[in-house]
Amino acid sequence: MITRREMNTALVAAVAGFLTSGADAFAGAQAPEQRESGHGQTHMRGPSPVKTLMQEPLGDIPNPEVSVITLTVAPGAVSPAHEHIGPVFAYILEGEIENQVEPNPPKTYKPGDYFYEPAMHVHKMLKNLSKTKPAKLLIFQVAEKGKQFTVGVKS
Repeated sequence: MITRREMNTALVAAVAGFLTSGADAFAGAQAPEQRESGHGQTHMRGPSPVKTLMQEPLGDIPNPEVSVITLTVAPGAVSPAHEHIGPVFAYILEGEIENQVEPNPPKTYKPGDYFYEPAMHVHKMLKNLSKTKPAKLLIFQVAEKGKQFTVGVKS
């Protein structure tokens, strides 16, 4: 029986491998090299196309739900300060952004970069550095099912 942690790790690794290798390379690497074990599971022979980009604990979230979304940030846009009730895993698909989550200083991210945002840390800002092109992020977020994910910062 597969545990929730093993399932989450496999999901993140598969998507990360897909994003870093490209859809065609990932599919091509799997097809000829797969074999089925006696337990109905598929295993790969040879080098794995999967590369772990980051791995962080999910924390103790009752009734957890994972959402995978794309976020498009308009040219020059800056998000207001906020918090998330669960962890955020982000991968930059397009554009260049500046991001700051307390207690860290602002950092610039480009396509292929990624960051982790722990639950209930103040997300001070996310800014698209381009004045002409949108930025696009792939985001995995974990929250309690049925609860609002983003909350304003209390002054």
